[in-house]
Amino acid sequence: MHIFPGGNHYFMKRYSSIVLLVFFQLALFAAPTNPAQVTISLTTKVPEYLIHGFLETTEGSPVIVSSTNVDDAFNTAGASFTYAIKTNVAIPLTVTATVTPFNLQNAITPAQVGIERILVGADDEADVIDSASGTYKLLNFTPNTSGMATYSYILTVVANQNQVLSAPSGTYESTVSIGITPDI
Repeated sequence: MHIFPGGNHYFMKRYSSIVLLVFFQLALFAAPTNPAQVTISLTTKVPEYLIHGFLETTEGSPVIVSSTNVDDAFNTAGASFTYAIKTNVAIPLTVTATVTPFNLQNAITPAQVGIERILVGADDEADVIDSASGTYKLLNFTPNTSGMATYSYILTVVANQNQVLSAPSGTYESTVSIGITPDI
């Protein structure tokens, strides 16, 4: 039996070196010195939104409704109401109105009072497209802001005052239908 100087010390030193080398290599894999960047792209779409109608105040808040009633439509100043468009679309739009004559309601003998004109805003008269059908071109506009915005216009329907003077008494009704189309 030979005894080497230092005994099993040589074997232990070699074993320790191998263990340290293995731990060092594992440490390299466990914690990279330059970790890779990770990214995520967040995307979304904003849907096109376009609603139009008549602006009313409900419980202190403005609300766009699809129909409304206006009383005293035969006064000389006409029947005024507020038309509104709420949109996030930035394309040119054309607004038209079809207006029926005032018809006497619940009468044995029919009677009618025609429409003299429609005013847009304070003094602007709408362009008549087809007087036989009563279709008026009210306005052309392009929304001027990005994002959601509300645009409103005061429209006034003026009855033919000469026909009002000779109209039989009773309740008269006219219907204003407003359409909006892209002006592309």
